[in-house]
Amino acid sequence: MTGSSERASGSRAYSLGIGVALVTSFLIIWTTVVRDDGHGIGFFMLIMAAATGAGAAWFRPAGMARTMLGVAIMQALLGVAIATAPSVARTPDGSFRTLLFSGLFMALWLASAAFFRAAAKAGYKAAAAP
Repeated sequence: MTGSSERASGSRAYSLGIGVALVTSFLIIWTTVVRDDGHGIGFFMLIMAAATGAGAAWFRPAGMARTMLGVAIMQALLGVAIATAPSVARTPDGSFRTLLFSGLFMALWLASAAFFRAAAKAGYKAAAAP
């Protein structure tokens, strides 16, 4: 049986996981709109994958952790795909910048996954739909 302090810790970790995922999504949208380099659809699909995975997991912490881990992997693969594209290779430091930004976003998705994992270990149960 978990104590109230463990549940509070789980609730805090879950809230941080949600917060990091939302901030990451906002930053992806913002940088994609500002950059407008023609690769935006892939990044928007990452956000859709995160939202779809969260819904499929019923917003439960363990499922959310797996979802964010999957999105982090997708982020890395998308970054490599864009960095090796011929259109990016023509721009100075294009590949390096793409990998740098993709790595940053991947780290944020992984941070969100870690918070959700901590919430799941603490026994936090998110309010789920029936």
